[in-house]
Amino acid sequence: MPYPGPHLEALAYYARKFERLRVDRAHGVAPHKPILLLAVMELVERNLLPQNYIVLSPQLTQTFLKYWSYLGSASHNPDISRPFFHMKSGKFWHLVPRPGFETVLAAKIKLKTLAEVQQAIAYAYVDEDLFDFWQIPKYRESLQAVLVGRWFPGRLAEVKEISKTDEFQNPPGYLREVYARYAQGLQEA
Repeated sequence: MPYPGPHLEALAYYARKFERLRVDRAHGVAPHKPILLLAVMELVERNLLPQNYIVLSPQLTQTFLKYWSYLGSASHNPDISRPFFHMKSGKFWHLVPRPGFETVLAAKIKLKTLAEVQQAIAYAYVDEDLFDFWQIPKYRESLQAVLVGRWFPGRLAEVKEISKTDEFQNPPGYLREVYARYAQGLQEA
């Protein structure tokens, strides 16, 4: 972009999108979408996502679960498939169906399990402007700060530390069972 006006307008647009993510509130605020975005931004930061091609890979799942171990909710299942699918409601996250599943997405059928999402979705991508912002550290950090400020207030320093490690937080006892069930489901899928 030739001058800063539209560039900053686009950055502000994504900041608003991050602040206004549509999340499930049935059992308290579900942190799935903000955690997924943090995981994707970390993969970009580590140069593990060099193209705007977001696959529901073991690497993304592990990064998501790492953030969940620090920021997640005991009243929600740490399932990456739902935010991966439902993030499309933000209008900046786009899904590409696998061949033969175009009608499933066009019909707006809700995919509910990891197996269904993996079967139907080839990959996701974000708006090119957003992906471009993620490539530039100061803009990525700005968007991260907005995301954390809205969904995990006062925890920006902690999130920055989480992004530098591959270690999971030793979860509280009530989460160990949830992680074990989810990890078992991943292995069976």
